[in-house]
This record gives sequence, C-alpha cells and structure tokens, in this order.
Amino acid sequence: MTDEQRRRRDLGGMIFGLLIMLFGAALFLDRTGVIDGLDYVNVWPVIVIAIGLARLSQRRADGRREGGWWVLFGVWILLSQLGVLRLHESWPLLLVALGIRMVWKDVRTHVRVE
Repeated sequence: MTDEQRRRRDLGGMIFGLLIMLFGAALFLDRTGVIDGLDYVNVWPVIVIAIGLARLSQRRADGRREGGWWVLFGVWILLSQLGVLRLHESWPLLLVALGIRMVWKDVRTHVRVE
C-alpha cells in the first residue's frame, strides 16, 4: 500500500470518527439539557448515509469502492421520514436499483474481458 492510499484510507476513518464524535456530543448536550429536542427518529438515516460515505471514500485493493447501498438505503429512509416518499409506495425503487447494479456489473465484466 502506497503512502497516498494509506492517507486516503485514514481520511475516511477520520471523517467517520468526527461524525460519531459530533453525534455523541449532540446527544450529550441534549441529555444534559443544554440543547433541547433532537429528533432521534430523523437522525439515524443520516448515520447510515455517513457510514456509506465513509466506505465510499475507501478504495478496496482491487480498485472498487463499497458503500453505495448504504447511502441509497439511508437516503431512501430519510426521504420517507421527511415525507417526500412513502416506503410502502416507493419500495419498487429498490428493485430498480438492484437491476441497475446487476446490469452495471455485467457491463463492467464484459468491457474488461473484451
């Protein structure tokens, strides 16, 4: 692993660590009464999105990235909680995303072989 790859890897961990620290500090301030009324229901999808972004910031040894499904799921749930989408109506979008993933994987495989 080169120094540049190591720095990129460390950056993803640092960003994720900072997000956890900020979330913990916000929870502490809410529990002690310094700030009032964090809406915990709307916070957890942001954590899922942050996990996905942290994973996307790290490249695997084969050059691929992971974390897109985390981001997609987090955004989908967040939009549902904000009233933009309804889960019971929008779940077919997951099938669309899965189909796109399968086609993309197949296209990448054929492009590399040829």
